[in-house]
Amino acid sequence: MSSRLHLNSARVPRTPDGSAGEWAGFFDGSAELVAKDWPPLLWWAMFGPDDLAEARIADTEDAGTEEHAELLSDWGGATYPYLVVDQRTAVARLRARREELTGRIGARYAPVYDAFTALVDARFGPYVLLRTEALAGGGDSGVRTHFEETLADLARLDAGRTTAAGGRLDALVADFRRWRHTDPVRLLSGAGPGWPDEGLRERLDAAEDRPSSGGRRGRTAAVGWLAALVLLGAAALAVLAATTS
Repeated sequence: MSSRLHLNSARVPRTPDGSAGEWAGFFDGSAELVAKDWPPLLWWAMFGPDDLAEARIADTEDAGTEEHAELLSDWGGATYPYLVVDQRTAVARLRARREELTGRIGARYAPVYDAFTALVDARFGPYVLLRTEALAGGGDSGVRTHFEETLADLARLDAGRTTAAGGRLDALVADFRRWRHTDPVRLLSGAGPGWPDEGLRERLDAAEDRPSSGGRRGRTAAVGWLAALVLLGAAALAVLAATTS
C-alpha cells in the first residue's frame, strides 16, 4: 500500500502537536496537495537544510484518542523528520532554482513549474508544511538521512556547485523522466482541490506538441544536404555522359 504525503499551508512554523490537541483545527482553511510514497521534486525545491524539523510519532494523533495512546505505547518518544518553511522563502527558492531544475527535467515542463510557483505564492501561507507522518510508521529507518542528503544537494545547487553524481537530486530527476509519460503534473507537484487545472494541462500539451527550434534547424539542415546530394548526383551524371560521348 502506498504512503500519502501532504503539502499544507500552516499558520505556525511547525507540524500540529497532538499532545496539545492541535490536529482537530488544523485543516480549517488549510490548502493541501497530496503525493504518493515520496515528496515530488517541486516540493523539495522550496526547502533548505535549515527547514528540517522533527516531531514525535505519537503526536501525529491528538491526545485523548485511542490512536494517540496506541502510538505512545508503541513508539514512546521516537520522532520522524518533516519540513517547514515560510511562504516568502519557499517562493524565492522556487524562482531562484527554476532555470537549473527546468533544465534537468526539460523546458517543456516549465509551465508546470511556473504554475506551481504561482499556486504556492497565492495559497500556501504564511508557512508551507510538508507533512511526512505517513513515513513515520517504521520509525526513522534512514528517512532523515535521505532528507539531509537531498537538501544538501539543493544547497549545492544554490551555491552554483555541482550536485553529487547519482545523488538524491539526480535520482528525483531520473524517476520523473522515467515515468513522465504517465502524469507529469502529479509526478512533479502532487494533486489537490483545484490543482492542476485544465488550463495548465492544455499549456503543457501545447508545449509537448510544439517542435523545438533545434528540431526545425535539424530538418532544415537535412533538406539542405539532400538538395546538395541531388545536385552532386546530377553533375556526376553529366560528366559521365560527356565522357562516354
